[in-house]
Amino acid sequence: MKFYLNLGSLGCLEEIMEVQEEAKRTVKKQEWFATDDGEYMSAILREKGFVITAREEESRELAGFFSVYFPGKTENLGEFAGLSGEELFQVVHMDSAAVREKYRGWGLQRLMLARAEEELDSGMKEKGQTLQYRMCTVHPDNLYSLRNMEQAGYELITKARLYGGLERYVLCKKVTETQTQNRKL
Repeated sequence: MKFYLNLGSLGCLEEIMEVQEEAKRTVKKQEWFATDDGEYMSAILREKGFVITAREEESRELAGFFSVYFPGKTENLGEFAGLSGEELFQVVHMDSAAVREKYRGWGLQRLMLARAEEELDSGMKEKGQTLQYRMCTVHPDNLYSLRNMEQAGYELITKARLYGGLERYVLCKKVTETQTQNRKL
C-alpha cells in the first residue's frame, strides 16, 4: 500500500476530525488518546501550526494525520524542560497523531513525524532559527508511539498528568541549526 504525505488545509478539517474520532473509538485503551475539538484543529491549520496528512494512493482516503502546534507562552510543554520567558517561543508541540484502524501497521505515524520534522527544519532555515525544542506527550503504556518518538531522537524528561488528569510522558528533542543542515531533506 502506498500513501501520499502532504500539508493539510482547512478544506480537510472534517476528514481530520473523522479520523480523530475513529482513532479514539478504536484505540487499544481510551486513555491513550486525547482528542482535540474542531476549533483547536482549525486554529492549527490557519496560523498556529500545520498538519501533515497521509492519503492512501488509490482511494485518496485520508488514512491519518499528524498535527504540529506552535504554543507561544501559554500551556507550553517547555516548562517541563525548565524553559521560561523567550525560550518558550522556541518550543514546538508535536501535537497529535491519528491513523484509521485499517491503515495501522504501515508505519504512518513514523512517516508523518519525519515529514513534519522536514517542514520544521525548512521553517527554521527560513526564519534563521538556530535552536528549537520539539516536544510531545505519550501515554506510558503506548509503546508503539513511545518507540516511534524515541527512535526519532526524542528523550523522556518527565511523567505528568495532563489533559484532564491523564498520565503522560513528556518527551523533548533539542534541534540545532547544525542538525537541520546535516539532515537530508
